[in-house]
Amino acid sequence: METPESLNGFFASSVKINSKKIFIIPVVGNQILLRSSDDQTQPFPLDESDGDVLKFFCINRLCIGQWQGSDCEVWDLMKEAEACEGFVCSELRSLLASSNDPEFSLASRAIQIVDWYRKNKFCGQCGEPNELSCTEHSLTCVKCGINHYPRISPCVIVAVVYEDKCLFARHPNWPVNRFSTLAGFIEAGESAEQALHREVFEEVGIEIENIRYVGSQAWPYPGQLMLGYMASAKQDIITVDGVEIAEAFWFRYDQLPPIIAPPTIMAGKLIKKFVEEASARFG
Repeated sequence: METPESLNGFFASSVKINSKKIFIIPVVGNQILLRSSDDQTQPFPLDESDGDVLKFFCINRLCIGQWQGSDCEVWDLMKEAEACEGFVCSELRSLLASSNDPEFSLASRAIQIVDWYRKNKFCGQCGEPNELSCTEHSLTCVKCGINHYPRISPCVIVAVVYEDKCLFARHPNWPVNRFSTLAGFIEAGESAEQALHREVFEEVGIEIENIRYVGSQAWPYPGQLMLGYMASAKQDIITVDGVEIAEAFWFRYDQLPPIIAPPTIMAGKLIKKFVEEASARFG
């Protein structure tokens, strides 16, 4: 199967093409199992040769699509697999620093599909068992026939800009020097743009305008889709809510906070875009 070039090698699907080669993403709990390596360049995803060891710990195997033209499966493993020699468990967040966008999308999908399958073994309406469909990622109740699909919760994240500065905020549970852009869930009945206006005003008391869409990213904590935007602030007076936001400040493009998101995630991409645009305009 040839994957469109625009998808960078990853084609999300529930149907196998029965390729000669199979890629495997082993999952233990909410962690990815990787091959350990002295030089820390761990191959991802694994190939079927690694499955000879891991198959003894496998609870379920689910197709998540094709990777580089070959079938790719997520394996839900027993906790005992953590002790397998030559393997190491890794938090999904740690892959952000070492993987590219397609690889992170692949890992995100694996975690989300496993989490969805674990939590929907029984019908939420009648309590009877669900069966996995052979043609799509859905679980169907054997009694009432209701289909249960993977749930995705849309969120918005925005870099709010005022002249040569960007707004950075700190969550109450974060370390003192860690800041990021503002984000929040889209409420029922809201558009993404309405959610942006509401979230920014609720959290820091600022009205925004000139909203520009930048891009999106799957964020598997546990099943979010981040929609990234840039926006301009109408004024620069900050009033934090004291609940979701502990403190917020304006930072110049050349004087950013000491701890910010890496450019591999949406917050980091927005920050990078702000710096590039502000540097070109004010530098």
